[in-house]
Amino acid sequence: MKNQDAMNDQGELSHDISQVFLNMDGKSLGTYELPAKIPIIGDGAHDFVLIPGVIVNGIRGTKKRYPFMEQYKSVITLKKNDTVSIVPETRYFKEINFLIEDFESPSMQLDVSSESLATIGRNNDPSILKWGNRYGEVILNDSDSLISFTTDFNTVLPKLGTDVFLEFDYMNTNSMLIGTYSYGNGNVYYDPYLQINPQSAGDAVWKHVYVDLKENISYRQTTPINEAQFTMVLDDLGTSKYVYIDNIKLVYP
Repeated sequence: MKNQDAMNDQGELSHDISQVFLNMDGKSLGTYELPAKIPIIGDGAHDFVLIPGVIVNGIRGTKKRYPFMEQYKSVITLKKNDTVSIVPETRYFKEINFLIEDFESPSMQLDVSSESLATIGRNNDPSILKWGNRYGEVILNDSDSLISFTTDFNTVLPKLGTDVFLEFDYMNTNSMLIGTYSYGNGNVYYDPYLQINPQSAGDAVWKHVYVDLKENISYRQTTPINEAQFTMVLDDLGTSKYVYIDNIKLVYP
């Protein structure tokens, strides 16, 4: 399923829409992993609705209709014992909000904690770079073994059970912990949420993850400001590990 958007206010055309929820004539035909070859009984013209879906929190058993993208609707004519090929397209709804750190600007909207030993920088290694001109880079070793940083958007995100997702791309040989940092009205909270496992050094590739932050953010009713937090601690002493990161987005209605 293709994502049509490449607008600056929505960030890079980076996604992992890997699932589709399929309806025909108002009835559900199930959920399928893309690309899919779907057997359907029927002839003639039928109304189809394809709803974009994602793997939530990187857990393959957790599939969800992505709430911020348009459905694909089409009248498709079926023929018995024939195959109809389609390439459906979707896009973010126009009213969706984005807070973006894509490592392209001179300054980063990230706040590194004072306890951190490592730093996050920017690199443009062409063998690694996939989007834009820069990506974020963290190198961990025995002397630089810890880093924790939060987004610094300073924006009030919706609560009361409203969907809020963190999207980003990463390539990593070290694990990382994703959480939320909430503050305001004299209160400060850190809520860890999701650990992302490392990839093998020889097989590491860019991956896109959708992190559902609704529960964390809605739980902190007394703190108006909520940021995404990333924590990385060297997994194995005596080694050098990396985490590359790009296209950090907080997405909400």
